[in-house]
This record gives sequence, structure tokens and C-alpha cells, in this order.
Amino acid sequence: MDEWTTADGRVDVAEVMSRLREKIRGRRDRGLYTDEEVEEQTALKLQAFADDAGIDPELLARLMAPNHNWNISTDYRVETHRRGVGARLVVLLKKLVRPWVRLYTDQPLSRQAQINLYLHYLGHNLVRELVRLQVEHAALRNKVAALEEGRHAAKEGGRG
Repeated sequence: MDEWTTADGRVDVAEVMSRLREKIRGRRDRGLYTDEEVEEQTALKLQAFADDAGIDPELLARLMAPNHNWNISTDYRVETHRRGVGARLVVLLKKLVRPWVRLYTDQPLSRQAQINLYLHYLGHNLVRELVRLQVEHAALRNKVAALEEGRHAAKEGGRG
């Protein structure tokens, strides 16, 4: 484990990531991935896309969570940050107005939640397919390279 730490005892994240990327590249080039590893690669690719887009890491974690608590909900809590009698009055007024507001907001918010969920699944599945195709492409490229080497070896063997 000493190879991963710096002189001051801290983990060298750059070195760890570099070695992981090298290992992943080697496995991808050979086309040696299981479905679970493809899922891991998909998560890494989604993380890279989020990093490029500058998305808050906490939001990305919520987006990747299986519970979908990131999505818009028409059922919201009525609360206030205020204290005292004024706060109770504000909450009471919000609760009184809420049924009329919901007449106009529930349908568009429900539709938006469905669109969000669909786009979430669509994006995730597209990235998974991209990773799967990259793995398959690398495996095919290596098979072609091996066949070409075999063909060249056969030609050289036939001449000698």
C-alpha cells in the first residue's frame, strides 16, 4: 500500500487514477468486460460527462441514486424559515392558497417529472450502450490485429 501514498502519508489520488485508467484501457483493448464492469464503466463515463458539464457532485449522486428523489414532485411541504406568530401565519396562508395553486401546477409538474425520468433513463442507457460498443469495438480491433499478424506470419513462413 506504500506505493499509493506520498511522503507525508497521504494517498496519491492522481497515481491511483492513472493506474486504474491504465488497467481499464488494457482490459478494454482486450475486450474483457463483464456486465457489472460495463455498468462500472458507464458510471465512470457519466461522472466524466458531469465533470465536463460542471454539475454539482451532490446532484450527480442524487441523479445516480435508485430512489429518484431528484425529480420534481407535485407533493411539496409547506414551511417557512421564519419564527414566531408571523411564521405560523405565513404557513397558514400558504396552506390556504395551495389547493388553487395546485390546480394550475400539478399537471405541468407531473408531465415534467415524466419527461425528466424518461430523459434520465434515455441518457443512462445511451451511455451504457456507448460503453458496451466501445468494449466490443476494442475486442474486434484486437481480433483483426491478431488475424493480420497471423496472416503476416503465414506469408513470412511461406517465403522462408
